[in-house]
Amino acid sequence: MGFGRGVREGRRRVQDSDKPDRAHQSGTRGASVARVRKLSQQLLGRTGLTLPKLGCIGIAYGVALVGGLLFSILGVPLAWLLGPLVFSLVATAINKPLERPAFLQLPMRALLGVAIGASFTPELLGRIGGLVGSLALLVPYTAVVTFAGTVFLERVAGFDRPTAFFSAAPGGLADMAVMSGDAGADARRVTLVQASRVLMIVFIVPFWLQFASGLPIGSTAPRSPPISQLTVIDAVGICAIAWAGYQIATRIGLLAASMVGPLILSGLLHGLGLTTVKVPQEVLIAAQMTLGIMIGGYFIGVTLREFVTVLSWGIAFGAMLLLVAAAAAVGVSRLTDLDPTVVLLSYAPGGQNEMNLLALIIGIDAAVVALHHLLRVAMVVIGAQLVFKWHTNWDRSETHK
Repeated sequence: MGFGRGVREGRRRVQDSDKPDRAHQSGTRGASVARVRKLSQQLLGRTGLTLPKLGCIGIAYGVALVGGLLFSILGVPLAWLLGPLVFSLVATAINKPLERPAFLQLPMRALLGVAIGASFTPELLGRIGGLVGSLALLVPYTAVVTFAGTVFLERVAGFDRPTAFFSAAPGGLADMAVMSGDAGADARRVTLVQASRVLMIVFIVPFWLQFASGLPIGSTAPRSPPISQLTVIDAVGICAIAWAGYQIATRIGLLAASMVGPLILSGLLHGLGLTTVKVPQEVLIAAQMTLGIMIGGYFIGVTLREFVTVLSWGIAFGAMLLLVAAAAAVGVSRLTDLDPTVVLLSYAPGGQNEMNLLALIIGIDAAVVALHHLLRVAMVVIGAQLVFKWHTNWDRSETHK
């Protein structure tokens, strides 16, 4: 009895002596967790993210992955762009908590610019003279399309003139939205019409080319290597071109600097034969998924009234633009001897990123298509600024019919 009591008391003393150590260890772990939590909050704060937003972005990529896989299995053209786009639109329509990954938009566009620039070759420099005619014809074509679209949206759809003009101008979506707000137009309407135009053209053109022209359209550029073949030196080179191109374009004030800068720098390096590095297939797939989510995200919060009064007109306008682009492709190809498919992709006023990506994946003169879209976007943005300055007294008495 006495011996057993002594053993128990000895164990109790040992356990009591361990309590401070355990408390110290628990406190150390708690402090470590707190430090990690604080660091993660600081990192998220710098990107404007919160944990709930990060969760919604994760859901968006999960939805996009399912859409891309399904469309890829079904053999849909441009599966890793259209699949995420469709599934994002459906998720948005049923009010699922999606979030646009805005912080990934810049790096993905930069990598896409490097990929498109890699299609520039030394041989292309010798063909520049043959592109002058097509590039020159793009100027009046864009002016006519913008004028006709403004008249259509003002007279038929009932938009006020500034909103009609910025909705019709086939420039960069973000640029037109910002400029329209500064000009006193309805930026929400402009964004929805521009987004529906891009949506309409991005959907129809791949199917048109695959089923009407018989072009096989997959999900990655035909000459893009798998990521397993990417060396450390190549990876560093791709990132360096993307970063340097963006920095240079930003400093000199180029439009759409995140993609245009890396595209131009990559095009120069590849065109001069200084590098042959190419962006891997998996990175192109990730870029397509991000673009699909971003386009789908423009329609978050769209009401039935907005669909009837705004989106329906945007879709109708997009269809008209596509028919005009098809007619222009036939005419310009006969005048310049360029392939009609190349001209269609060059003249189709879809998103610059999306049309360039489609040309890259088909494997037909992505560099030529990129040159045309660079000219189109630059011309529209500069022209829009001039028109706004000349028409500061636009009558807005018919606003928001």
